Amino acid sequence: MRYMWVMALLMSSAEIAIATPVSFKGGWGVLPMYNEDWADLQANYSLSSHQAVGVSDFYREGKDSTANFGIGQFNYLLKRWNELESQANIYASIGAGGRHDSVHGDALAGYGSIEGNYETRRVYTLLAGETLQSGQGVYFNRLRCRGGFSPYEAPFEALQTWLVLEFDYMPEMMEETRVTPLVRLFYDNYALEAGVSLDGKPFLAAMAHF
Repeated sequence: MRYMWVMALLMSSAEIAIATPVSFKGGWGVLPMYNEDWADLQANYSLSSHQAVGVSDFYREGKDSTANFGIGQFNYLLKRWNELESQANIYASIGAGGRHDSVHGDALAGYGSIEGNYETRRVYTLLAGETLQSGQGVYFNRLRCRGGFSPYEAPFEALQTWLVLEFDYMPEMMEETRVTPLVRLFYDNYALEAGVSLDGKPFLAAMAHF
């Protein structure tokens, strides 16, 4: 199965875990993500606490063809709200690169996304939209919504556990909507996510800042 290397990367190191598009100045972020019909691998470097540059590889199995996108991108923290017991963020990303499609071949491609999240020590929410666009009518869009909670209130320096429900709307994919219950483990700058969708598709993600 294509992209089995993503699963190998996820399982080979317990130190890989959850990253955001921008971290601290001079910080690196790594984000591999795997599902049965799509997979992402992203790496970014933060120029400041508000700006980051990175590269991404996106794989999509669509209704009409299968495509790989290689994208160089710029990520920006639009707004952050820091409170004593909560944090909220809005991020935007734009990028450009190339695409290889199983039917239409190679073409230039563009990428754009926006993401907002809100989190306390017991509540976790996220809303994100992204688009991959290229020639010959090859494009992929995704809307992702998440809501979750932690069954216990852990100290900031301890392991955080979240039970999350994710909803995806992907109109160009064979399965346009998907609901995935998952477990999110977060510690320091690292996290790991694992789940299975209601129709039996496995989901794995790992992210880290270092």
